[in-house]
Amino acid sequence: MRPQARVLWESLEFRTPALMHATERLSDEDLRWQPPNDGNPIAWLLWHIAEVEDNWVRDRLLTLPKRYPFGTSVKANRDRIWPTKTALLSYFHEVRTLSKARLDQTTEAEFDRRIDDEHFGSITVRQLWGGVVTSCAWHGGQIVLIANRLLPKGDRP
Repeated sequence: MRPQARVLWESLEFRTPALMHATERLSDEDLRWQPPNDGNPIAWLLWHIAEVEDNWVRDRLLTLPKRYPFGTSVKANRDRIWPTKTALLSYFHEVRTLSKARLDQTTEAEFDRRIDDEHFGSITVRQLWGGVVTSCAWHGGQIVLIANRLLPKGDRP
C-alpha cells in the first residue's frame, strides 16, 4: 500500500477494535435502543458508518451507483426497522474490505485529484477519504458511548 493510502487505512482502522469490542456483547435489542431526544441508536450508527464509507467513495470517486443492501439508505429508513446485529456487522466488514482494496489501488497522484461534492464543494480525493475516516471516528465514538450506558459497569469496553 502506498504511503498516503496507508495513513488513511491505518486511521480508518485505528478505532475499529474499540467499536467492535463495544458491540460484541450487545443484543439486537440493545442495538435498536434509541437514546433520548431523538438520538440515533447503535444500529443506525453502524449502518451509517458502512454506508458513508461505501457510497461516498462509490458515488464520488468511482462514479458507480450507490448501493443499499438493506433496500434503502439509513437516512431514508423512516420506519426505523433495523437489520440484525449480524447483518450490520457483516455489511461493515464487507465495506471495510472494499475500502482496503480501493485504497490499495489508489496512486499517490490520485489523492490530489479534485472532485465535486454536493456538501463540501471542490475537494481532493485525500479530503474525501479524510471525511470517511472522521465519519467513522465520530460515529464509532457515539457507539462506544451508548454501549457504555447500556452495559453493566463490569462489562464495559
